[in-house]
Amino acid sequence: MKAQVITPDLKVELMEIGALMHKKGLPTSFIAAAVETAFEFEGVYDLMKMWTDEKDKNEQNEIVADIQDLIDDCSQKEKIEGTYIRFDDLEGIAKNIRTFKDTLRLEIDKHGGLNNLAQLTGIPQPSLSRFFGSASMPRRSTLLKIAKALNLSQVQIANEWLR
Repeated sequence: MKAQVITPDLKVELMEIGALMHKKGLPTSFIAAAVETAFEFEGVYDLMKMWTDEKDKNEQNEIVADIQDLIDDCSQKEKIEGTYIRFDDLEGIAKNIRTFKDTLRLEIDKHGGLNNLAQLTGIPQPSLSRFFGSASMPRRSTLLKIAKALNLSQVQIANEWLR
């Protein structure tokens, strides 16, 4: 990821975009993370600019999901505590991702659905929709946020994933 050269004008522009995102109802924790990450990484800034230029709500939602993905990628420098999943288990996990996500989605629906989960985790609802709509490997940080929000142990999440 390319480092950002930050100028005072760029800072103000990012804050204005953040204010616009706030007016559109995006979670403040997402906006703060997006602006903070954009201060460091040009790719997030570019996506935020695209979001302001996009008029189609579905496209805007896709851009929000992309921004969240980059925030997650850029934040990997911090230590993530939780259940360790062995590399040898990944193949078995990959075969069961769809089943795992469907099972987790049922649990989420019991706890108020995706909109409630978005509020509890600070992950934008479009990002959660993309997460559950795809068969891609879930990010560990996303799973841990969901586990914390639903008050599930990280072991429960890992065990469900490994079934």
